[in-house]
Amino acid sequence: MKTNQESRTCYVRLNERVLRRGDIILVTQSTKQSAAIRLGTFSDISHAMVYVQDRSVIEATPDGVHSSNTQRLFLEAARPVYALRLRAAPTAEQLRVIETELRGKIGTRYSKKQAALTVVPAKLEADRQQFCSRLVAQAFAAAGIDLVANPNFCSPGALKRSKQLVVIDDATVPATPEEIAFFNDRADVPQLMLEATNALLGGARTIEPLIEDFDDLNRFIASHPEHDVLMCEILEHSGYLDVWKIERAKNPWQYDLELMNREPERGMDEYCWDVLRNEGSESNRYVHNRDGYEGFVRQFDRRYFAVMADLYATLAALHAQRVDVAQRWLEAHGEVEPVAPLMLVPHSEAWFSALARWSPVQAMMTRGAVAAAGRADICSVCGDEPAADYGLQENQRQAGGIDTLRLCDDCLSIRRSAGQVFTPLG
Repeated sequence: MKTNQESRTCYVRLNERVLRRGDIILVTQSTKQSAAIRLGTFSDISHAMVYVQDRSVIEATPDGVHSSNTQRLFLEAARPVYALRLRAAPTAEQLRVIETELRGKIGTRYSKKQAALTVVPAKLEADRQQFCSRLVAQAFAAAGIDLVANPNFCSPGALKRSKQLVVIDDATVPATPEEIAFFNDRADVPQLMLEATNALLGGARTIEPLIEDFDDLNRFIASHPEHDVLMCEILEHSGYLDVWKIERAKNPWQYDLELMNREPERGMDEYCWDVLRNEGSESNRYVHNRDGYEGFVRQFDRRYFAVMADLYATLAALHAQRVDVAQRWLEAHGEVEPVAPLMLVPHSEAWFSALARWSPVQAMMTRGAVAAAGRADICSVCGDEPAADYGLQENQRQAGGIDTLRLCDDCLSIRRSAGQVFTPLG
């Protein structure tokens, strides 16, 4: 039961309408640790995080580096909150590097000792663990943006004083009791992912204590085939493979237009626009992870890599499905012009561009085969000729995928035997 003081506390949340990718959020809490940080760093704030996409931040907390849903981030209205933005707008490449650096640190352990050293005026040696302001400053430094003199040892207060940053107005909006209650009663998927990630990496550290993040884990498994079976068991028991099932069961309407149409319309257009706004010209992180693990599968005979490749293939397909459903809902409600499905001509520039978003590795391999052959009328898969153009049957087309291929007779036969129905184009 809430105390009288807790029930009287007013809260705010971040205002996603004004925030952009790469914005830095500075906050404080009513904890002894927060008070100590503020006192030691001569500042009114104690924590820093980076806004990476609509309703999502990446931060380092005592639980480690993880992503959080801003819709669940309720802040005491009486305490300061700052949203800071680069004075000089970052390039698309700089934003990509910043986000890649942040996501690459997911699962890294938090170091209270290293955080405390930010107030020590001496030459310090940084380890590979993280704390909030180090995570932020290092990510920006990787993109060539020096927010502070020493990104390895800086405080949230130092970020606030950075000449590279300016304050954004209207960074928060009031959070209603109904809104708070709504999210408190629903499964917190980012928290479940945090727990699964920590369980997976924590299990791996019982074998190799120096593992900090997934890159470390991948290198370890590549070099130590004798631990493949044990790591698959740790992966299975961590829950990492099942978080997406909880998300899909919680919000099935995100993946089915008919179910979406049964939901209340209020706020649905905002949700759909948020989904589309997060889509850039490059392939998303699920595709990158899928292709990365598929690359490991080709190099190393490890079941762990095959399981992770299958997981991210599923996540990539689900993500594309969400985007497709959001697009079609907006089309049906007259908010965007309908986009007719295109049966792209294999090996055309438009086809290569679409393939590069869905499968960058396959796009590169097919381009290489076409260049080596000096002709475009070769098989998209194996490079043999003769080859003809085929399209997938409509009910087998996958949102976000490529529905047309130039196939030789052997590759066509293999795909048909796997249940794919291809018909000749033109």
